[in-house]
Amino acid sequence: MTQPHHQLADDCEFLLDGARRPCYAQASLVLVRASGETIRFTCAEHAPGWASRIQGNYLVRDRDEWEAQGAGYRALMLGG
Repeated sequence: MTQPHHQLADDCEFLLDGARRPCYAQASLVLVRASGETIRFTCAEHAPGWASRIQGNYLVRDRDEWEAQGAGYRALMLGG
């Protein structure tokens, strides 16, 4: 059986002020627009921090549920 490969989308993309690299903790949440557009992947700790950085409305979705519903990393914008 093939082991899953770690991808950048598996990590939190939150960049702390003054930091050079994002958090890189496991991203258990996905920030998604009502249209289905994937905005960012994040950990629970940094999900509230995105509110001041993202313009417009968005939903915070559990990553496992998001993937189970067929969104996955290859969403519409990536040809999935």
